[in-house]
Amino acid sequence: MYRDGVLQCDVRLGAASDAHARMLWFSATKPVTAVCVLLLAERGLIDLDTPMAEVWPEFAHGDKGACTPRHVLTHQGGFPVFPRGFDWTRIGDWAAVMAVTAGIEADWAPGTVIGYHPVTYGFVLGEVMRRADGRMPREFMRDEVFGPLRMEASLGTDDLGSVVRVEAMSEVTFDDPEGSERRTSEMVERFNAAATLRAQIPAGNGLGTAEALARFYAMLEQGGSLDGVRVLRDETVREATRVHASTLRDRTSGYPAAYGLGFLVGGYPPLDMPGAFGHFGQQSTVGWCDPERGIAAAYLTNGLHEPGVVALRYAEMALAILGACEG
Repeated sequence: MYRDGVLQCDVRLGAASDAHARMLWFSATKPVTAVCVLLLAERGLIDLDTPMAEVWPEFAHGDKGACTPRHVLTHQGGFPVFPRGFDWTRIGDWAAVMAVTAGIEADWAPGTVIGYHPVTYGFVLGEVMRRADGRMPREFMRDEVFGPLRMEASLGTDDLGSVVRVEAMSEVTFDDPEGSERRTSEMVERFNAAATLRAQIPAGNGLGTAEALARFYAMLEQGGSLDGVRVLRDETVREATRVHASTLRDRTSGYPAAYGLGFLVGGYPPLDMPGAFGHFGQQSTVGWCDPERGIAAAYLTNGLHEPGVVALRYAEMALAILGACEG
């Protein structure tokens, strides 16, 4: 946890206690991808409101031609999931994944419906980044975010020995409250696979420590810079972390949601404080910022628990942090 840009608490237990151990961030990776896109927008290399098909013509297939980076950042793109039967053993083949992504038929006209895009979000934004800048998402994140901020993090890795594998602690999920479909075990198997860990999945396989993820949010809490390193302009941070799209029923999750540009804004603890923003990651991870109190924090575990247990743990942790800061 950081307070006013200074590290105050860094606790590591179990397999994560090794200083070089890295853990999956799952969807908590999405804000890092968003910051990369926003950085390219600041440089004039990406226009958030220009259809992505102008730089990636194949993406226009399936009535997606009007989709812009802003639509994707706010989960209004219209193409939330891969086709059924997608071969995840090929997830590291960027060209093959881009062909599949470009070929998806839109479920709704871009900008008309809000529905969380679990994985497609990152691949589309990653390809736009690549076409605008020339670097792959992994290299761009390393050069522009992880390296300058001295974060122990990467987008995927070939050093599989450094990765703490995830475990299924419960099969219960929101979509399967009885756990009969063993969805958690399926997720564990997929994300522990070498092909997934080596791949570049800009929406889901960021790897790093909790301190690194908290440091990312400390940069945002400090207005886009930390320890003399500027990543984003202050006005860009403020614009990205306000509500741009909200709904009482997200088309994908079925729950209320409010999105900034790549961030969850408000909602469930610890994002329920005024002005708070961040992102959760698959039953195990959360990174967030509470600007009013100068808090930037992250929590990671390799155990994927049932949603009720996860929510209670996040709430208790947030209350403990608030109590320490206000005590």
